[in-house]
Amino acid sequence: MLTVEEAFKKFKSRLEISGTEQSAASRRQKTIREQLNEELDIESDFLTGAYVRDTKTKPLRDVDILIVLGPDEADYRSEHPASVLDRIREVLVPYYGEHRVRTDRRCVRVDFGLSSVDDVSEDVMSFDVVPAFAAGDNFEIPDDMLGIWIATNPQAHATSATEANKAFANQWKPVVKMLKQWNRHHGGTLEPSFLVEVLALRLLDGPWSGSYPYEIRQFFASAGDRLAEGWADPAKVGPPVSDVLDSDPGKMAAARTGLREAEAACTEALRLERAGQVGNALTTWQSLFGPLFTKS
Repeated sequence: MLTVEEAFKKFKSRLEISGTEQSAASRRQKTIREQLNEELDIESDFLTGAYVRDTKTKPLRDVDILIVLGPDEADYRSEHPASVLDRIREVLVPYYGEHRVRTDRRCVRVDFGLSSVDDVSEDVMSFDVVPAFAAGDNFEIPDDMLGIWIATNPQAHATSATEANKAFANQWKPVVKMLKQWNRHHGGTLEPSFLVEVLALRLLDGPWSGSYPYEIRQFFASAGDRLAEGWADPAKVGPPVSDVLDSDPGKMAAARTGLREAEAACTEALRLERAGQVGNALTTWQSLFGPLFTKS
């Protein structure tokens, strides 16, 4: 049986994206680009989001690919965002099937029908294809919920994550991955998952204590208290990242309850470890993170 410290180090390692997964992401990105390029004017495309910020956990799911549309598609700017999302879905359905391609708030999701979210897969489970137009230093992407095109700046998000990681002894990204795994294992308590990162930018403030269990418990405690404050886009160009929870009191209450329950579980795991009940402590940590957190 592992010690708690050893278990967290192993957990950290198991969440890291492998070279095999990186190759699969690159291959699938290229394929999707080629398929869309047959029907649409595309200036460029690139992987973005948590994958590029190195805060994506395995297995790789909902990997963002930004498709920068060219001038021939400019008419979409004056239409409802659903129009361009529906068009991208229409192009991709013949390749992947009706049941594996669906529109979401800001993207078209392509599901490759692979293993469950708690399995350690070496492939990409799904891509989120995000159409965009260049807008100076930013990009504008469709938001079907708001009914408008919104600004985003992936580079600013990546820079914020890099700076936070450096200030936290290069442990900010590993802790965020662990927190995202908790969020995934518990069905998306925090929605969207990017909200985990946005909270962590302010709540995981240095210096690094040297303890994953301590920092994770502190995050849950602070997030539970402050979630309802409203959490802006770190790049200061898009809508609040917390807008899904802000607009739904039921979801907000459920998220705060989930955070407090997670804090209580952390407190109990720490108590069990101090009492010498390492096996029970590991079981409690595993209940938070799922089977990717192993006891041996």
